[in-house]
Amino acid sequence: MADLIEAGGRVYAEALFRAAVDAGRVAEVDRDLADFFAALAADRAVLGSLLNPRLPHEAKKRVVATLLRDSDPLVRNAMLVLVDNGRLNLMHDVSVAFSELAAEQERILDIEVTTAVPMDEDQTGRLSERIQAATGLQARLESRVDPDILGGLVLRARGVLLDASVRRELEEIHRALITTPLPVGSDA
Repeated sequence: MADLIEAGGRVYAEALFRAAVDAGRVAEVDRDLADFFAALAADRAVLGSLLNPRLPHEAKKRVVATLLRDSDPLVRNAMLVLVDNGRLNLMHDVSVAFSELAAEQERILDIEVTTAVPMDEDQTGRLSERIQAATGLQARLESRVDPDILGGLVLRARGVLLDASVRRELEEIHRALITTPLPVGSDA
């Protein structure tokens, strides 16, 4: 999720978003950005060379243009602007921030759900319906499993964390036991 997006990445994402809205291609740009970063994640050598400060800008521009030859021109141009401005390190932040803006426009709430055991489709559907009823937004869930939370669930959306895990409750009980003062004259 987008908790730590750099301000510069947001600025580029907002400019790209306005251009995509004006062109009526928000969904296409969002999809092509996601595809671009999936391709970079799959090929660490290409990603490393794009982020290598010793690789000349012109070479980086050729790599970006080649990778994005079939993508929406707005995506290609945005990434080339990042190369020109020496800000390729913001690529991922731009993508995540753009995705947030697109989801907000489509009234979608992206939520990371962490549970101790995998949720089945019925549980996921019921959770999604409850979130939609509470927020008025369509919930798009990304599930993770973390056995360390012991039970319950942890929800993270738009920088907000709701921790309803058993682990958190146990930690609160532990903290209360340690910090609660004992009455004067008790045997403890």
